[in-house]
Amino acid sequence: METAKKKILVVDNNPVILKLMAEILRREGHDIWCADDVFGCLDILVEVTPDIIFIDLVMPRIGGEDLCRIIRNMDNLRHCYLVIVSGIAVEEQLDYRQLGVDAVIAKGPFGEMRRHILQAVADTETPRKTSIVPELKGAEHLHGRQVTRELLHNNHHLRIILESISQGIIELIDDRVAYVNPRAALFLGSVRERLLGRRVAEALPQPLLEAMTATAHAVTPETSLPPAPLQLGGFQVVIEHFTVDGKSPSNIIMITDITERRQMEAVIEAANLTKNLGYVFSGIRHEIGNPVNSIKMALSVLQRNLPEYDRETIALFLDRSLQEVSRLEYLLKALKNYSLFERPVMQELSVTEFIGNFVGLIRDDFAGKKIKIHTILPGDPLTVLADSRALHHVMLNLITNAADALDETSEPHIVISAERADVQINIKVDDNGRGIAETDTQNLFKPFFTSKTTGTGLGLVIVRKMLLAMNGRIGIESYPSIGTTATVSFPGS
Repeated sequence: METAKKKILVVDNNPVILKLMAEILRREGHDIWCADDVFGCLDILVEVTPDIIFIDLVMPRIGGEDLCRIIRNMDNLRHCYLVIVSGIAVEEQLDYRQLGVDAVIAKGPFGEMRRHILQAVADTETPRKTSIVPELKGAEHLHGRQVTRELLHNNHHLRIILESISQGIIELIDDRVAYVNPRAALFLGSVRERLLGRRVAEALPQPLLEAMTATAHAVTPETSLPPAPLQLGGFQVVIEHFTVDGKSPSNIIMITDITERRQMEAVIEAANLTKNLGYVFSGIRHEIGNPVNSIKMALSVLQRNLPEYDRETIALFLDRSLQEVSRLEYLLKALKNYSLFERPVMQELSVTEFIGNFVGLIRDDFAGKKIKIHTILPGDPLTVLADSRALHHVMLNLITNAADALDETSEPHIVISAERADVQINIKVDDNGRGIAETDTQNLFKPFFTSKTTGTGLGLVIVRKMLLAMNGRIGIESYPSIGTTATVSFPGS
């Protein structure tokens, strides 16, 4: 029976095989398209719906096995006849039925291959038998090669590792997706077969593309900020983007799920902030009460004497009330919790004004604990770029640590100072407490390390993380039985 004219696509990275197969099939009167890799194949499939596709298993970028899965996930190609033509068909043990493959031909003597290729085309005239495992054709005169088996085994081993790890891995080549492991597909809310081979801008969501651009432009691990968390598919993740080497066109995107870690950090941060605020809550109540009473008294006097007072006296009372309102605004802003998961709102802050307001907030409460607070501030203005809420959180943490160290000190005091040192601004918190042993100072910024009998050991970890987000740094100097100095540094504004 004569075979009807078919539309046939041949995908093979070997130019000799590609040319020979195209000539054989054209002589039989079929329309032929050729591609030397999966990317080229997918470009053709945008314009053409073939009746038959011949696929090599071993190809660069994306292999024939993945191409079969991609094709079977395309609605218009579910009934396309797929034929594997491969040089490793003898050694490679694949579940061809699961891949949706209709025929398998081993690469060997070309006369033998020609017969099986034409037979595969003729077989398309009969209904597809999807329930039958296709038989390998053309393997009678071939022998399995031990080296090939070992290489395939190693390849399978590496693939199992990549597909089992908890991190998402995406490989990009020439602005297209060449590899996606199952975890990455989960983060992207898709399946691998619908991502492989697609243009990056089409396959990846906009937030991930923006994160990739940001990480690609990061300067160095020492000077760049930690990667910002990103929401993907209901997960909180961080993105790392790097090239394989200087010559390879391959780019790797690594996606790490930090959802549980961030939830735990949120709990610890809340506990840490609550502990620190315990030192100043009574002072805050007192500080809020004072301006409220002042405003109430001023307005009451104005209400009783409004007809008698001249404009200057009325203006004086109003100015006094507005000053108290400003104090209230500051206190409420200080009480608003800054979260580790927020992007800092960077504003130009007067260091002198900030320290003055901060000390006013805590002085009475510390006086009740018999701890004296002193400030040493320069005459010239010092300004930094920072988020005032985050800096409050930092200072609360440091002042709390200082107060804890003064438990057994006969004349406890804390000095808060500011100074310009070359191109940076330093804010220092000094105490005359028990100090920290030299062996312990090396571990201060390690999670869960604490020299206290109680505590999470995460206060300074949180402080450093907040300061890094504001381009700030922290250093600790301490001498046992003498005291400790915590120095917060910012670039000069």
